[in-house]
Amino acid sequence: MKNNHTSYLTFALCLFVLASPWNAKSQKPYWQQTVNYKIDVSLDDIEHSLDGFVKIQYSNHSPDTLRFIWMHVWPNAYKNDMTAFSDQLLENGRTDFYFSNRDQRGYINGLDFRVGGQIARTEDHPEYIDIIKLLLPGPLPPGETIEISTPFHEKLPDNFSRGGHIKQSYQVTQWYPKPAVYDTDGWHPMPYLDQGEFYSEYGNYEVSITLPKNYVVAATGELQNEDEKAWLLTRSTEIASIKKKGMAAPPDTGTKTLTYQQNNIHDFAWFADKHFLVMHDTVQLPAGHVVDAFSFYLALPGSAWEKSLGFTKDAIRYYSDLVGTYPYRTVSVVEAQTGFDGGMEYPTISCISSMTDENELSSTILHEVGHNWFYGILGSNERQFAWMDEGINTYYENRYKQSHTAPKKPKQHVWITGKLPDDQLLIETLEKTKSDQPINTPSADFTETNYYLFPYQKAAQWMNRLADSLGTALFDECMHAYFTRWQFRHPYPDDLKTLLEEKSDRPLDSFFALLSEKGPFPSPQEHKKIGVAWLFPHNRTEKTNYINLGPAIGYNLYDHFMIGALIHNYHLPPTAFQFLLAPLYATGSKQLNGIGTINYTWFPDSHFKKITIGVNGGRFSSLSGTDSNGHVIFGGYYKVAPSLRFTFSNKSARSSLEKWIELKTFLIGEKSFAYTLKTADSLFYPSAQSYQTRYLNQLSFNIEHYRALYPYSAQAQVQQGNHFYRVNFTGNYFFNYAKDGGLNIRIFAAKFGYIGEKTVAKQFETTNYQPKLTASRGSDDYTYSNYFIGRNENTGFASQQIMMKDGGLKLRTDLFQDLQGRSDDWVAAMNFNSSLPNKLFPVKIPVKIFFDVGTYAGAWGSSPPTSRFLYVGGLQVSLLKDIVNIYIPLFYSADFSNSLKTVPDENNFWKKISFSIDVQHINFRKIFSRTP
Repeated sequence: MKNNHTSYLTFALCLFVLASPWNAKSQKPYWQQTVNYKIDVSLDDIEHSLDGFVKIQYSNHSPDTLRFIWMHVWPNAYKNDMTAFSDQLLENGRTDFYFSNRDQRGYINGLDFRVGGQIARTEDHPEYIDIIKLLLPGPLPPGETIEISTPFHEKLPDNFSRGGHIKQSYQVTQWYPKPAVYDTDGWHPMPYLDQGEFYSEYGNYEVSITLPKNYVVAATGELQNEDEKAWLLTRSTEIASIKKKGMAAPPDTGTKTLTYQQNNIHDFAWFADKHFLVMHDTVQLPAGHVVDAFSFYLALPGSAWEKSLGFTKDAIRYYSDLVGTYPYRTVSVVEAQTGFDGGMEYPTISCISSMTDENELSSTILHEVGHNWFYGILGSNERQFAWMDEGINTYYENRYKQSHTAPKKPKQHVWITGKLPDDQLLIETLEKTKSDQPINTPSADFTETNYYLFPYQKAAQWMNRLADSLGTALFDECMHAYFTRWQFRHPYPDDLKTLLEEKSDRPLDSFFALLSEKGPFPSPQEHKKIGVAWLFPHNRTEKTNYINLGPAIGYNLYDHFMIGALIHNYHLPPTAFQFLLAPLYATGSKQLNGIGTINYTWFPDSHFKKITIGVNGGRFSSLSGTDSNGHVIFGGYYKVAPSLRFTFSNKSARSSLEKWIELKTFLIGEKSFAYTLKTADSLFYPSAQSYQTRYLNQLSFNIEHYRALYPYSAQAQVQQGNHFYRVNFTGNYFFNYAKDGGLNIRIFAAKFGYIGEKTVAKQFETTNYQPKLTASRGSDDYTYSNYFIGRNENTGFASQQIMMKDGGLKLRTDLFQDLQGRSDDWVAAMNFNSSLPNKLFPVKIPVKIFFDVGTYAGAWGSSPPTSRFLYVGGLQVSLLKDIVNIYIPLFYSADFSNSLKTVPDENNFWKKISFSIDVQHINFRKIFSRTP
């Protein structure tokens, strides 16, 4: 049945006049525009494109005369890598679209706008290529209606975000030219974004889709083709047969045109796949309203989708009872190949990813179908106030779970059950560290993590507090009234507040003020008790400060295996005062070793993100030997390092830039050996000496950008010790490759100098502090900041361990001091490592190529010991996110090769291999990052 647009407009105008509330604050009458669509579109499943023609009836109900209309042409968000969509994906850690090729991208063109039959010019938006300004040939006065028409051609992209295609499975969303909303706040042109949804005008839709006959289509609205309805039902009654045939699609025997109609909606989406199975049933609502419910799904192994129709019907009944009767006559859920986990809602239809867990699928369907109310029927501005959609809907989802879902019992044999952080712990952690954002924050301004937690989860908590304050019965009455007054319209937060205050007869200023505030909701302060937990607390920590206990082990060549305890109070949310102690009994040296750290952190939330004062230390053996009496003796070190670090705040919460400055002092005691000659056998034997102490002052400034594309870091450092100073600069820059991996460039430079006059004694005393070009050994780790299996080994496996420090040329030159490039003046080097193409090997292996080159002051003087530039190249095997690296030098400077030839025992392939264990470089951002 065709829609009578004129009668609908008359009805809509009457509805607005009769039901429009006056905002008590602004004293402005409510109005909204009406936009009706008639779209004809055809799908080319070879070129993955659409060709269409759209007619738009635009009715101006505003008090203003319009001379232009902002139009969304969102398919152009996929046109190139300079769109707001592309930029946001990069900020959120995704590079897949940025490095996509031309065939994977999409666009819309062929636009030729007519207004009332007259040619209408367009202007580009000054910032966004997916927004254009349609200049009207003549003014559009209040109360008048115009018809806008245009053909369009659209190349569907690979599904990077909500819509597009995955091979010949199509998810057609945000696909047609669409006017932006014009309301009492003016125009709302907005680029397409992955994080941040939509705001559109209500109207009537009639959409005709032409495509090959063998596709099953799921779409917004009611299907008008009776023969297609009958065929869809065969996809339901013959499910078992179709599954047995391996999901074979019907043959392509031409095309078909399907027509869908729906009134009072603000968007239209459709999905086409040759392999959809269909389930159908009806839902009888209390008012006598009957809804056709459909599930379009793929018979994938282990899928829970065979129960999807029941979940859909439950959701329709639940929201209809609690919020307001579902006004449409159809509802659908679609198992779409979306390219992401979760779901996305559109009027009368929701697409959801494949799921094997019934509870997960039930929860997701409930949430997405619920969006028919809080998005579809109550059309708030999701881009600006995401909580009005996501948070309110999540509240109802949580309420359903509390009343309908039995809690799962944890599996007792899995020790970590109940210890992983839940959403509430994450929220409390972000609040404690001042990394949270107000619920009212616009969608695009949230960090990726905060976007999920605050407009969804914390907003749902806010709703729960509101319901508790009003009482459930009164709250439900208020929300029924909200639904009745604002259905098919555009409520703002003030509109919700006004209605709640009217119905409850209570001022709610303090409640709504919380939406714009950071930090936890107000609650009574409780004195926390002390508790003890195994590894991490089983229970939540808001009422208990836990001390956590667990086992700890360690190993080095001198202490051998060490066993002890891990004692700490690290948990979520973090406390200001934190400690970690790991006392270890050494089975080799028979002494008590260990590490420990104590710190206190402030979160000022102004110029500094945090300020941390602390001290860390440790004690271990670093030498062993047998004295003249046959007793095994040990040398070693202890370290105490107090520090003060200022971490700077960023102007934008979404920034991945981190800057800090730190002042640190190392107080180190070292016990070494003295060697004496024993006349009885004419051999030298070690004897342990007393601890000798030294200090090192260090000032560091660090900047690191954890962005997904071309991340970099830089550190400038000044060190000062007895008789010397040293200035270091280390920079890293990562060049991403399009397919995977990339090239990392490290730059190092150091300047060394003496305090006072240079003497031979000072030169000898400061040798280990002097920078050098070649691989650093355990003895070069003068701050004891890196883990070494054996710090002072000249033979064996442990002697092949190095650390990425100073010049970093990865070839050990233990026997050739002159080849190490050590300098008491300056050193400079560059280190390159690059991943290899994935297609080079049948499986992905963690092999890179590296090349190091550098020079130092001594190489530029008269009679230099080496060439001016030294280099090493070879293969690098990187494991555990680059924490463990194995280096295989394959070519190097003639200075190295000529010297190695003089020691045949050392000049073999295996002894030139070295490795590093860079625990000091563990970066949890990198470990859990989606990028290399």
